[in-house]
Amino acid sequence: MPHTMVIAVPPDELTRLDALVQEQQTAETRWQASAEQDAGVLRLRGPELRAARARIRAERDRLRENGTHRVSRLRALAPALRAELDHRGLLRDWDPIPEGAQRAGQTLGGAGPNRGTGLTARLVISLTEALWTPLHRGVYWTNQPHVQALELWKDRWGPGPAAGRPAATPDALTERERITAHITTTGDIIRTALTHTLNGH
Repeated sequence: MPHTMVIAVPPDELTRLDALVQEQQTAETRWQASAEQDAGVLRLRGPELRAARARIRAERDRLRENGTHRVSRLRALAPALRAELDHRGLLRDWDPIPEGAQRAGQTLGGAGPNRGTGLTARLVISLTEALWTPLHRGVYWTNQPHVQALELWKDRWGPGPAAGRPAATPDALTERERITAHITTTGDIIRTALTHTLNGH
């Protein structure tokens, strides 16, 4: 079952991604026309025609699966996303996220007003289970110690004098920034994969 995500991205990168997908769709259309010509589908009838078309569809699907024909946003991003998950050590079996836990993409340190500068476009993408599971579970479990440290920080400093607590010292604010910098969001990983896709990595 696909899992739909909405990721904040730079508008120029989204435009370039869609242009890449369009180019890939055009290239696949040319490939299919050539494959049909080579198979002589115009001369075939009945079972032979159905068999030829089935072979062409199977080859088209194989080329899509191996990343040769990247005819959708997901197919364009999947190789780089898989590589990024592997690079971060997330492509492995993770325990399920505990029920009721904060969702992985909603942890503190996400692309808010400070970290999200310029991320005004929205990339809508439906991830397969094979990508979704390591992404969400991996982000949750690797973030857990940093999120816990941030919660301890909040327990100590809270919202500040307005709530009857002392204002956070400069050192405490620096510590909060250090903790937050270690928190990775699902959006961070997908944006990195998008950049790698567009740069041909």
